[in-house]
Amino acid sequence: MFRRSAAVVVALAVTLGATACQPEPTPTPTGPAFASEDEAFAAAEKTYRAYVDALNARREDPSSDPDPQVFLTGQALQVDIDTQQQLDQSGLRIVGPTTISSISGVSFDGEEISIEVCLDSSMTRVETTAGEDATPPDRQPISLAFVGMIATGDGALIRTSTTKVADGC
Repeated sequence: MFRRSAAVVVALAVTLGATACQPEPTPTPTGPAFASEDEAFAAAEKTYRAYVDALNARREDPSSDPDPQVFLTGQALQVDIDTQQQLDQSGLRIVGPTTISSISGVSFDGEEISIEVCLDSSMTRVETTAGEDATPPDRQPISLAFVGMIATGDGALIRTSTTKVADGC
């Protein structure tokens, strides 16, 4: 039962997980944020890499800055909050870094940016608050995240993120 709960939480927490707070409203773009698709994809990649760096730092030091949630909005923020609450209620935490193997731009419509991210969580594990390993034995460490972002000024915020197990990216 404990490992089953851990498996569900791990699936949610591979790309999302930090401290709980109230979700912020989705920002409303004020016009074209980027002159080209290449600029949009570059901003999306920069944001996603900063998010993963912040997430990894927070796993190592719960008081590190920036808070990974500053890169999230809308559904992604709510999923992060819910996932952290599930982890806390289950007495679990994710330790170890997630690494980005690749990021590919998918689409940009002037406001919405879609990217695919290959993530490697082979160095992460699920631990109980007592430090016991609760990582599901059948966990697949490579996943492909489909990430939806919203353009904001000269940057982007992660609005949605869904993952699926990937044999390789």
